[in-house]
Amino acid sequence: MRSVNIQDIAREAGVGKATVSRVINGKGYVSRETAAKIRAVMDRYHYQPSALARSLSRRESDAIGLIIPEANNPFFSSLLTGVCEVLEKCGYTLILRTSGNDTQRDYRALEAMRYQRVRGLIYVPACNYENERDFEQMASRLNDLGSPYVILDRPISRLDCDCVLSDNFSGAYAATEALIRAGHRAIGVIAGNTQLVIGRERVEGFRKAMAQNGLPLHRPFLLTGSFGQEETYRQVTMLMREPEHPTAFFIANNRSEIGFLHAMRDLKLKIPADAAFVSFDELPGQLVFELPYSCLDREVASLGAKAAQLLIRRFDEPGRPAERLVVVPRLTLRGSEKRIARK
Repeated sequence: MRSVNIQDIAREAGVGKATVSRVINGKGYVSRETAAKIRAVMDRYHYQPSALARSLSRRESDAIGLIIPEANNPFFSSLLTGVCEVLEKCGYTLILRTSGNDTQRDYRALEAMRYQRVRGLIYVPACNYENERDFEQMASRLNDLGSPYVILDRPISRLDCDCVLSDNFSGAYAATEALIRAGHRAIGVIAGNTQLVIGRERVEGFRKAMAQNGLPLHRPFLLTGSFGQEETYRQVTMLMREPEHPTAFFIANNRSEIGFLHAMRDLKLKIPADAAFVSFDELPGQLVFELPYSCLDREVASLGAKAAQLLIRRFDEPGRPAERLVVVPRLTLRGSEKRIARK
C-alpha cells in the first residue's frame, strides 16, 4: 500500500488540508459527518500522522523524554520497562537518551529533548549537581525545556519538583542488620560511588546499623570507587586475599554484586560459607536460575511506572504542589546472608 500524506487524505475526502489537520489534532470545529469521512480515508490507508508534524502544528508533542545514565544496566533497563508500560497505555511515544554518568553528555541530552519539543521529561541525573556552576548549567537547560519533568532515583536537593526516590538509608540499615542477626561481626560494604547522594545514603545506613549493634567498621572493609563490576571485582579480589577479611558484605548495587560474584568464583570461594552478602536490587534471572541471593527489592519497574504516572498527572494538574514519592525497599532473605562454617 502506497504511503500517503495529509494532502492525499484531504484530496480523497474532498476537504482542505486545514480540515484534516483539525481532525488529526482534535482542535477546531469539524462537522461530525466530515470528520467521519476523513477518518474513514485515514483508516483505509492505515495513515498514522507524524508525531513531529503534530508537534509543529500544535506546538506540543506526544513524545516523553527519558534520560538515564546507562541503557545496559539491569536497573535502568527495568526502569525503562516500567516507564514504557505506562506511556504506551496512555498513547505517548518515548525518546531515550543516555548520559554515561557524564555531565557534558547530560547537558547534550537535555538540549536534545528541547529540540525534540518533548511534552515532558523523566530524568535520572548523571550526578547530584552539588557544584554551583554545574547546577546552574543543568538547571538552565531544564528551564529552557519549557516542559514539566520528574526526577527519578537520584535526587537533586535544590530542585523543587516531582520526584520518585528510594529510601536508601533504611534499605542499607535493614540489609546490614540482617547480616548481623545472622551472626556476622566482620562485615564489609561495597559502597560504589559515594560521590552520589544515593551512595552516601547507603553507606550511612550501613554505618548506623553497625554502630547501634556495637560493631566497628574497619576502614579496609569499606570499598568505594564506582558502581561498576570491574572495579568491584578488583577490590574484592584484593581484600579477600588478605589474612583479615569480612565474613559478609552489604553490596550497594547490582553491578557491584556481579563483580563480587565473579571475584568469588575466580577465588574459588563459596557463598555464604566464605562470604555472605545482601545486595541492593535483584539480579535479572535470579529466581529463574534458583540463585538464593538475598536482596533489597524495590520492584524497579514500578519506580519507572510511578515516575511516568506522576508526569502525566502533572499534565492534568499543572498548578499542584511538587510531589515526592519515596519507596522503601523490601528485604528479601533467601540464604546468602547466613553465617555457615566452611567444612
